[in-house]
Amino acid sequence: MTVSTSSPLNAVTTVAVAPTETVVLSVARESLRGAKRITVGIQNDDGSQTFSGTVYRRLAGMTVWAASTIGDFASIAAGTAAVADLDVEGTDELEVRGTMSGAGGDVSVKATRKAATP
Repeated sequence: MTVSTSSPLNAVTTVAVAPTETVVLSVARESLRGAKRITVGIQNDDGSQTFSGTVYRRLAGMTVWAASTIGDFASIAAGTAAVADLDVEGTDELEVRGTMSGAGGDVSVKATRKAATP
């Protein structure tokens, strides 16, 4: 099995993040179909706050989201970024949610997919 070149799931998107949990990336089943992994990048555009993020996944027919143990987005300091490759084979829906350490600020988010080909 080979892996094709990456294709964008979304353009770079700026998301306002509150001090309460905010969805910064949502990837639906249609976008994940046939993908082995996706690469997600999050840049903390705020000048003083830390972004804390968690990856959530859900399988078809399940109503509850499951938090991942991946720590790549757990603490992104002001003005820095993190990129992670996420294995999504078998995942039906994916979200990245996060909070800001203060009153709220912006992050920039980008995701690309790697499709498996026979």
